[in-house]
Amino acid sequence: MQIRLENRTGKRSGRFVVYEYGTDLFGYVYVDKFLGRDRGKMVSRWLMQDVGSLVRLLDHEIYKRETENYENVTLAV
Repeated sequence: MQIRLENRTGKRSGRFVVYEYGTDLFGYVYVDKFLGRDRGKMVSRWLMQDVGSLVRLLDHEIYKRETENYENVTLAV
């Protein structure tokens, strides 16, 4: 699964952040974070024991991006 946030304001217009998450073969939950403008570059990778940690991490990360005027464009089809 993935969550894509994009900034459409000011000089940061066009920048995006993508959070890809899921479970691996061993049952661990992972999150990969990509930043970029045209192409993404992986900047962070997290490996967690449970889904509760995933929810807390994504809540904190998305809150930080929303304060920087990033908008969710995942559902825009």
